[in-house]
Amino acid sequence: MNNMKKVIFSIIALCCFLGTSFAQETKVLTLEETIRLAKANSRSAKQAETQRTLGYWSYSVYRSQLKPQLLLQGTLPRYENATRAYQQPDGTVAFRSVNQNNSNLSIGLEQVLPWTNTTISLDTRLVRFDNYATDATTYQGDPVGLTISQPLFAVNPWKWDRLIEPQRYEQSKREYVQRMEQTAQTAARFFFQLLIEQKNLEIAVQNEQSNDTIYRIEQGRYNIGTSTEDQILQTELNLLTANAEAQQARLDVQSRSLELRNFIGLTEDVQLELVPPSEVPEFLIDYETALQYAKDNRSQYLDFQLSRLEAERSLADARARRFNANLDITFGYNSISTQSLGDVYSPDFNSTGSTVTLNFRLPVLDGGRNRARMNVARENMKLTEFNIEQEQINFEQEIANAVRNFDQIRNQIDISAKAQEIALRGFEITNGRYLAGKVGILDLNRARESKDAAVRNYVSALQQYWVAYYELRNLTLYDFHNKELLYNPLLEYDPKTDSVIEVQKK
Repeated sequence: MNNMKKVIFSIIALCCFLGTSFAQETKVLTLEETIRLAKANSRSAKQAETQRTLGYWSYSVYRSQLKPQLLLQGTLPRYENATRAYQQPDGTVAFRSVNQNNSNLSIGLEQVLPWTNTTISLDTRLVRFDNYATDATTYQGDPVGLTISQPLFAVNPWKWDRLIEPQRYEQSKREYVQRMEQTAQTAARFFFQLLIEQKNLEIAVQNEQSNDTIYRIEQGRYNIGTSTEDQILQTELNLLTANAEAQQARLDVQSRSLELRNFIGLTEDVQLELVPPSEVPEFLIDYETALQYAKDNRSQYLDFQLSRLEAERSLADARARRFNANLDITFGYNSISTQSLGDVYSPDFNSTGSTVTLNFRLPVLDGGRNRARMNVARENMKLTEFNIEQEQINFEQEIANAVRNFDQIRNQIDISAKAQEIALRGFEITNGRYLAGKVGILDLNRARESKDAAVRNYVSALQQYWVAYYELRNLTLYDFHNKELLYNPLLEYDPKTDSVIEVQKK
């Protein structure tokens, strides 16, 4: 009765599995195709593209601030209809009703000189006053005005931006390549995780079929008196275990398959058939060479320079805050108040005028505030240097570990491949001897376990190799296998085509 239940259960499970397989289309994926889909569709790739675009526009904001601006400013209108209190010459207050409009408008060019932090503007201004109580309109304007504003002793923000902003933009371009390589590394890991589960399922199905055959053989031997009851029980237990492992393997394949499909953006319900790389490239990686590529290409190395520049900027700002002054100079033509708009621009109603203003702020007694501020900036500078030194050590150690790990994994693949070959051959021999009745079920089980472990170890070694390979690409932005640089400093984001193009440096 129990045997009949197991047979029925197996038939139902097999029908369900075959039904699912027939209902799904099969999509064959290689590692290269998986990585291509991940770079095109994954959320991490989309985030990388968004960060790249953000870096481009942030740098565009900085560059646009260095160009002249045409500014239109004004107040149109400023209408007032109310009762206001006015103080009289004798000190009394008189209330008067006002019904008036006071409008002003100016247009002009403004340009910042980044070398000196000077702002120069050239504009023309017009003011119109309407008194509706007396039905009178008057105009006044400055046909041409030149204004120069010069901060004195202050930190020149444009000097520091000129050093920092191009590096930030360069950093964003490198980060984009690194994020895409991280996407490739993650895709490789998901690919091999599913491949391992598929291999586990293949092993489990083989074991299930093999244990079923062995169980039937032992039953036949038991019937003719060449096997014992404990051997029958052992083979039956092995069959039940194989059935459970096969069911669990199918669930694991479905879970890993869904994980990979979601990552690479496959929305259709397909059954994935993975094809592992046919060969494992063999090449040598020198630590010093890898470190140099990392220094030349990684965005993290720019982090060190940017952190140092930011600390130096804070120190310069703390030093400049001891004294603050601003010089404003205005020169131009001014008209008198007139009732005709044309008279505002007539030479007969204009005269030259100029103003010079020097505003300053000098703390005479600050309670040690400036000294404390300077000490804070100096200590932050020291702390930044210490952090940079430690991060550089960690940076170099990470490269060293990756190179050493890759070399060991490459050697491990050869060992795993040889072990798999030996284990497969050993199982074939043991299985043949078992069928011939020369060895027992325990010897066969040990041979099968060794074979299964060797197969899993080889696939695991492949996973470690390719994940480590893409990790090295990410750490150095260099492909040691194809001997090509992954980061091209001439590539720029083009907002017109929403793509990356190569530009020529001037």
